[in-house]
Amino acid sequence: MVYCDLITSSKKYAKLLLMNVTIALMCYYLLTKLVLQKQNNVKLSPLSQLSSEIRSTQPNDNCRDYRISKQAIEQLKEYWSSPIVVPKYKLIFFWNEKSACTYWKRLFQFIQGINNTEVHNHRNGLTTLKSFDTCEIIKLMYNDSWVKAAFVREPRERLLSSYLEKGKHRPVMYELCRVNRTVSFYEFLEIIKFCKNGHWDNQVRMPEYLYDQMMVGKLSEISSFTERLFKKIGAWNEKVVAWLQSSEKLTREHRSDAKTKLLQFYNDTKTQDLIFNLFSDDYRVFGFNMTYYKKINITST
Repeated sequence: MVYCDLITSSKKYAKLLLMNVTIALMCYYLLTKLVLQKQNNVKLSPLSQLSSEIRSTQPNDNCRDYRISKQAIEQLKEYWSSPIVVPKYKLIFFWNEKSACTYWKRLFQFIQGINNTEVHNHRNGLTTLKSFDTCEIIKLMYNDSWVKAAFVREPRERLLSSYLEKGKHRPVMYELCRVNRTVSFYEFLEIIKFCKNGHWDNQVRMPEYLYDQMMVGKLSEISSFTERLFKKIGAWNEKVVAWLQSSEKLTREHRSDAKTKLLQFYNDTKTQDLIFNLFSDDYRVFGFNMTYYKKINITST
């Protein structure tokens, strides 16, 4: 009798064990199936999608086949000045401090639907080249389907604007250059030879040959350049026109203060010669006019 009970109990235990194993296998199967479905249907972020596209469209390219120096790559990855990437319109935009950068950042936020009040913060929602690895950056720079554009300002105007905003203020100069005194404009120009900062560094940041294929805009033609650029990338529409009209003061404010004081600060050739020398690359690459400012000539080209 006891023997029969043991057999019965063993059979019940075996059935229970088999049932648990079956349930476990079914759960594993369903879970695996669900994971695979999610992997197949997952939507990549724009940045991940772009990185994937770069790798898949140019699988046989070797980054070493292209000519971009390590120094140039480091400049492209600079934390605060890295060029803006607009994946939707295949645009790489080289912006510069004191060259309407607020205008451009807000405009690129607008066309991408980025609702962010931050502009000069890395959390402004804009994608930059520093988000990509070196090989991806090189491939993007040599990909002809991507538009590359740079926006610059006449160096004398830009430097005067930098001085009026930064250089003439003792606390700012101490923070940026460890100069604990109020400096004149000419002293400021001497100091920036050794004190580097995005507000007054050269606007040529890449090997010169790469600028041959770029659209280059200047502050003096900001409205017409915006239209040309946006038409080229397919972003020109009524909403953009309306935004530009409502934000017109951005361009006016950037040009007003320094422009009206050109004659006051550039009343000799010595100061201008110093700038021509320090920023010779900007004048040569971007074709700025090196004619001395005079009372009858206070407009930049």
